[in-house]
Amino acid sequence: MIPRPRRIGHVGLVARDLERMVRFYCEVIGMQVSDRMSFPETSPIRDGVWLRIGTDHHVLSMFDLRDGAEAPTAQDSYPLPSHGLHHMAFEMASFEDLRRAARVVREQQIPLQGMRTGGPGCQLRLYLWDPEGNIIELYWALDQIGWDGRARPYPPVETINLESVDVDSWLEWKGAEFASAPLGAPAGRA
Repeated sequence: MIPRPRRIGHVGLVARDLERMVRFYCEVIGMQVSDRMSFPETSPIRDGVWLRIGTDHHVLSMFDLRDGAEAPTAQDSYPLPSHGLHHMAFEMASFEDLRRAARVVREQQIPLQGMRTGGPGCQLRLYLWDPEGNIIELYWALDQIGWDGRARPYPPVETINLESVDVDSWLEWKGAEFASAPLGAPAGRA
């Protein structure tokens, strides 16, 4: 059985003027900044900003590109990021659904862009491309913003393998609201 996402979780955009876009979404739409992060020099993306409208760590992520990063060269036959849509993210109902989704992607021989944890929101996630080259993120256990309105510090982005990650240790680190959820149930929404 193919696991289905619970919902569209967030959208990622690549902005021509990142600070102008952040001001617009905060001052006109009413979003709040959860986090900011600079990417390594080797990334085509320079900086990212994660915005929220409720308790989910982010519902919109925005990035800006390094100079020259829009070159039409491709990696794994898919384009480098350009201005506009960067990715769409879908929340999976459980860790097991996320793991099953990764298996389905492999079985159908769809290239995986990566599996990661860490960074703003610190969710377990995988990235793949749809047939037209759009990045799709499938994730589970996105951080929630607490009563103080602040995001917790996040560890560096780390490449993982969903088949071998020690999810029990990861959940223990993640916190009580996540550790109390069974692996087959939604996390962080108790």
